[in-house]
Amino acid sequence: MGMKETTKAFAARMKLGPHHAIERFGVITSIIAATFVLLLVSTIISAVGNNRARLDETALYTASFTTSRTELSGSVDGVYTNEEGTRALVLMRFRDSDMGSFSTDAINYQAYLTGSNEQLDTQPLRTTITGSIVVFGSTGYLGVVLDSDAPFEQQIISLTLRANSELVYQEDAGRALREDLQDDGSFAEFDQWRLFLNPGASGTEVATSLAGARIDPSALYYELVVAEQEEELRAAMDEQLMEMGAVLNRIDEYDGEMNRVNVDGVFIEPPEVPVQVAGDAVTGEEPDADTESTLALETDWVHPRGYDFDWRSGSVEEGYLDAIMPEDETSYVTFLGEKARAEEENSRFAANDMEWRLTDGNDLREYRESGQAMDPLRDIMNNSTQAYQDYYRLKTDYQVDSLSDLLELEVTLRSVESAGSVNAGEEALLTY
Repeated sequence: MGMKETTKAFAARMKLGPHHAIERFGVITSIIAATFVLLLVSTIISAVGNNRARLDETALYTASFTTSRTELSGSVDGVYTNEEGTRALVLMRFRDSDMGSFSTDAINYQAYLTGSNEQLDTQPLRTTITGSIVVFGSTGYLGVVLDSDAPFEQQIISLTLRANSELVYQEDAGRALREDLQDDGSFAEFDQWRLFLNPGASGTEVATSLAGARIDPSALYYELVVAEQEEELRAAMDEQLMEMGAVLNRIDEYDGEMNRVNVDGVFIEPPEVPVQVAGDAVTGEEPDADTESTLALETDWVHPRGYDFDWRSGSVEEGYLDAIMPEDETSYVTFLGEKARAEEENSRFAANDMEWRLTDGNDLREYRESGQAMDPLRDIMNNSTQAYQDYYRLKTDYQVDSLSDLLELEVTLRSVESAGSVNAGEEALLTY
């Protein structure tokens, strides 16, 4: 059989001839339809998987809030859980400009909880939840604690907060509600805000202060708010110490230049070191990949409004105030107030007031008409003057600002310890 006859026979077997066009069209159409169905199914499966993964990971769906009647605004800082996943805390903060415009007593707040989905449709809760409300004194922070006997199920939940004490008057309170709240009359009647979250998600952060049966506002506030601020402040203070050490090295360098550089045999007489700088040294080692910083300032002079204590070996949580207050002082409020009002007469420092005498008995600053001849010595004087001024500025920032900021964190923590409140009553959180 020749090639032509073989090709015809193959075409007949495969129904490729003109008499089978309709059959071929049906087969091709079926293949295309089947392929489309497979692609559609795989797309749906992928989308469902992606949605489930997003639900599993996303702990918070609402990053900010505004109350419905008083129009106070704030942020939702995070959702935290204990290690077992049976307790969660939703941490919120009113903006600083609203301080004093809301109640700092947890008893004046209520919470309402129900299940939801990504379309914000109400659904039954999959987890049995009880709860409490905690207010961290006058810091602007408040939170809702959710408790369950078993780990939280994967579910978006709708949390509504109600403030039963309105401290701000709004002429049109509750009349201009967001569109998604207009079908709920309670937002016009009460000062409320709504959040969406998933306490069962993997995206929550574990907080050790949520362990145990008792809710401790001070422990929660330290771990979730103060600890990070303290860490940032400590890092900034390390930078200050390294910068101060570098400037002290510059001062030593210029002191050496005074003994080496001369003009026609005339040297600079090293000036008297200002009391604010005399004897200062930055000791210890800078941090590296394996070790933490051990830097410290050794000084005999402390700014009247500043402090000098070993902050590195302590912490805000442990407290510094009791150790640094004078023995005859009983109130840290009085102690800090007196420090802030301390006179600065003896702390005034101007490097330009330093004397710059030469070995020939003349004042270096009087050689203005000598042209460039005295420039090598003038450069040393100007560089030293700038270094002393820079060091004094850094030291003041460190002693007055940074160490005061560290103590202020402790003061805030103490205020939360004394003024923090918890509403754990039966009406604190209602589910529906």
